[in-house]
Amino acid sequence: MANTTPVAPGGVEEGAAGGRSGGRGFLGRRSQDTPKKIETAPAPKAPKAERTPEEKAERQAKRITLTGYALLLVVVGIAAAMSWNGLVGFGTDVLHLQEPWAYGVPVSLDVAAMLCGFLALRAVIAHDSAAGPRLLTFFLVTGSAGANWYHAENAPNGSTAAALYFGAMSVLSWWLFDVVLRQIRRTMLRRIGAVERPLARFRVVRWVRFPRETFAAWSLSVRYGLTRPEDALARVWQAQQVKEVEDLNGLPEGITKADAVRLALAASSGDVPAALDWLGERGMKVDRSYAYEIAKKSPKIENGPVPPQLPATGADAATTV
Repeated sequence: MANTTPVAPGGVEEGAAGGRSGGRGFLGRRSQDTPKKIETAPAPKAPKAERTPEEKAERQAKRITLTGYALLLVVVGIAAAMSWNGLVGFGTDVLHLQEPWAYGVPVSLDVAAMLCGFLALRAVIAHDSAAGPRLLTFFLVTGSAGANWYHAENAPNGSTAAALYFGAMSVLSWWLFDVVLRQIRRTMLRRIGAVERPLARFRVVRWVRFPRETFAAWSLSVRYGLTRPEDALARVWQAQQVKEVEDLNGLPEGITKADAVRLALAASSGDVPAALDWLGERGMKVDRSYAYEIAKKSPKIENGPVPPQLPATGADAATTV
């Protein structure tokens, strides 16, 4: 029997299911062509910004600090636990206290000493006197060490070594805890500017080779609070140059105008008008704007006069009198 199904002009049978365009699929619904998804290449990942040496150093310092505090916490915890054990034994064997009353002995001594440490820190932050909490801490730690000593010495199996050990644990636990509080206190004081900057440090070779010059630079760093050794040494060198000029009653031969202005600024403590007068007395006339320009380029140090400068080289050296 011949097939009577009508054929579309394009050669596609009508009534075919689903995937042909214009046909009717299941339940008589006309199927639609699903658009193909266009695959796109993944966007390249942005390269991670490399950390600067300062950021790397800061991150390493934080990591070292956290590791140190973790180890310190372990040591303090063990020392405090040993002191706690000895004080509980003192309360049980010497004071004849039953548990949990025996735990009141370490609480009233070791924990009270740590609390006094916090009170001392709070007093320092509030700019109050911390003498009272520190004195009370001393008495509490002394009492804790004495109680541990007495119990370990007079215990049935006690010995002098045990007495030394348990007495030292009381002192050690408080000492390490006090070190942490001191660091926190110093950090807070540094933030508000209540701590002096570190002084300049010089190598041993310089102390041996140039003892007088190094001592003079160290004295200036103490006087003016200089941190960088080169600043302190530059002051000494400039002072020597000023003294030589004063002895000559004139300027050195061949000195550049910029070096002469720096020398005059050092001799007049950074005062530009006084420096111009100083140069005028020695036969050099310098434009006021040029002198202010040199003074502006010269670095300044806090808590002290203008730092001395070494003779200029390069562009400034090309400008002669």
